[in-house]
Amino acid sequence: VHDFFQSITLFLPRVVAFCGTVHVTTTYGLSTVSCEGPSMEPTIIDGSFTCVLIDRFSHRIFGLEKNDDDETDDDSDEKEEQLASCQKEGSDEKDYFNNTTWLDLMKGVWEQHFTSGLQRGDVVILHHPTKEATICKRIIGIGGDTIVRTDGGSRESNHRVKVQPGHLWIEGDNTLQSHDSRAYGAVPASLIIGKVVCRLWPLRDYASLGLDANGMEHFQRVRGRIGRGVRKNERFEGSHVLRKRDC
Repeated sequence: VHDFFQSITLFLPRVVAFCGTVHVTTTYGLSTVSCEGPSMEPTIIDGSFTCVLIDRFSHRIFGLEKNDDDETDDDSDEKEEQLASCQKEGSDEKDYFNNTTWLDLMKGVWEQHFTSGLQRGDVVILHHPTKEATICKRIIGIGGDTIVRTDGGSRESNHRVKVQPGHLWIEGDNTLQSHDSRAYGAVPASLIIGKVVCRLWPLRDYASLGLDANGMEHFQRVRGRIGRGVRKNERFEGSHVLRKRDC
């Protein structure tokens, strides 16, 4: 009996320390979330049992960051030029992402999740503003931005909405099948759970598996990362931020 209690006193603190470490890591560090529904297609495909990795700390440390319009436009223009050069050379967008080096990948992850807070283009997991549920959406605008509703809105305001400080305008990539800020307005930034880093499952969307079932090389290590960017839905672009040059 004495040996039993002695072993308990040695074993119990280790169990408590382990459980505490797991709790702190998953609550304030990194954790996984399963995403379902068509609202974020084609970024997250419905029915694929997609599992994503999220970071829960960057928005707590850095908060909301105001993007500079000129800087954002320059970055998007540079990406468009790179994609255009790939198309001229006979390659497509997949080749552009697949040719991205691991150094570029790690640099992007570092800049998005370790040196900055919430910005336009981030894909986030957050609490639903009107019911008990979690949702996955992309940040379109932050506090102080003017959102242009291309799907309609109020004619009195010229289809424009001003985002209040401390709030976010969120929408799904698949705007035709997304219930988002266009329905319930801007949401408080305090509802954010974390930013999506990458897809962990399905594996073929995250890492190289060699040849696929059709005998074609399938290498999408970089495309598995979900970084900042615009929606890739050609059918409907949804709302966008009014730039200074558009005023």
